[in-house]
Amino acid sequence: MRLEDIKYDFPNMPEEIRTMIEKEVEKQVKTEHVQRSSRKWTAGKVLAASMAAVMLLGTTAFAGVSMYRMQRQQVSEHGVKVKTSGKAQPAKTGAEPVKPSEIQNVKMEIGYLPDGMVQVEEGKYSYQDALYRGGVSIGFYRMDTGDGQFEMLHEDVLSSEDISGNGFDGVYLEYPHLYKEETTFNQRIYAAFADVHYVMEMYVASDVSKEDAIKIAKSIRLTPTEEAGAKNLVSALNWSAYLANGREKQQGDGEDAQNTDRTEIAKDEMKHTHAIGESFALQDALTAKVAQVQVSDGLSLLDGFRMDEDFKDEADSGGKLKPATIQYIKGGGMDTLSEVVKERQVAQKLVYASVEYTNTGDRELKEVLFFGTLQRIFEENGKMKMVSGWNYEEPSDGDAWSQVCNRGLSNRFEMPYYDVHGGERNNNYITSIKPGETVTVHMGWIVTEEELDKLYLSLDTYSGPGVFSDTALAMGYVDIRQ
Repeated sequence: MRLEDIKYDFPNMPEEIRTMIEKEVEKQVKTEHVQRSSRKWTAGKVLAASMAAVMLLGTTAFAGVSMYRMQRQQVSEHGVKVKTSGKAQPAKTGAEPVKPSEIQNVKMEIGYLPDGMVQVEEGKYSYQDALYRGGVSIGFYRMDTGDGQFEMLHEDVLSSEDISGNGFDGVYLEYPHLYKEETTFNQRIYAAFADVHYVMEMYVASDVSKEDAIKIAKSIRLTPTEEAGAKNLVSALNWSAYLANGREKQQGDGEDAQNTDRTEIAKDEMKHTHAIGESFALQDALTAKVAQVQVSDGLSLLDGFRMDEDFKDEADSGGKLKPATIQYIKGGGMDTLSEVVKERQVAQKLVYASVEYTNTGDRELKEVLFFGTLQRIFEENGKMKMVSGWNYEEPSDGDAWSQVCNRGLSNRFEMPYYDVHGGERNNNYITSIKPGETVTVHMGWIVTEEELDKLYLSLDTYSGPGVFSDTALAMGYVDIRQ
């Protein structure tokens, strides 16, 4: 999730890391199979997979042998600093210092998984009866600035402790589990693998016990490999890139700051907005048209089609949508824990769109990626503003809460339902569109009743939810307000 104060509700990775990874992948790799923004993977299932191929090489040299360990420092009642400490030992006689560019690739081996837990993606493990809904997600940082440079400050920490044994040194953190009825990633484990210059960050869901999480962490081994296609090859984020992104966010200037993550724009920047029934260009001689939009209290429009399991759970036995619970949260900090101040319920609606994709060219298009993001946009004081997932409402002076969380499926902007499937993962791809042919895709979202007058559909497969992007603005949103 994207709550600034509830950043441990994974699998949505912290926004600053995700944004940086998207930039670096776009800039350095330029290949579709590693781009988070290509939408090949379903939203919310992409921590380790999103980190692939982000390899910035620094210039700091390492000593030949490291003696660093992960350490926990309590800095306030609910504030904990996690860092590496120790010293580098002199390199062996005649050996050159290890340079960041010489940090070896490693493969990960896990010696323990709880009964019923399986690997579902790179670095992602969950229980067979709850695939993608919990478990553990394991990511790594390459310490290209030096093994002793890792440091992260955590707030809103319920409890923490050092964990060690059998040569393992790590730190365990637990955060408040506000939503007892849901699986949230409210635990985290850090460990330093200084012998190979990596740091592990493991997100642990509430459906995994603390004891099992620690056993998993202690069983992990990293082995250097020169085999490019080795099984379980670790994809890691360079620590220098993480630090550089933090500096960019603090400075708040430059081209990226102007064009990325904008939630407010001038009204004339939406000049390419389209109406229902209007065709517009996508790419590769492909056009799109939102032919029809329907709104319903239930899921009857979806009968006979495959849908996300969460989608089904949002309706009662008669198929009518349950109301969403809107929670008002007082965020935790260094000396306080997050808490729910109040909550209310609001009716939910199904928004069902028929989108026609037409090949206007003279060659067959194969494996055509499609994606529909339902953005919430409104006008205020001559500006167009975007509602993000965790800004459902803004607090007023004197309000005890700082964030609003929609606990219904209506908090999801990206399409949880579509009826055309293709590609190697049998997901959101059209297998083929011949010249002159039109293929209709039906997409479905759940929204709150209060949002019906703010709905704009983006068919851009690059940009994400909750922000105005240059690519989506150039293509044009479709006005489907009700």
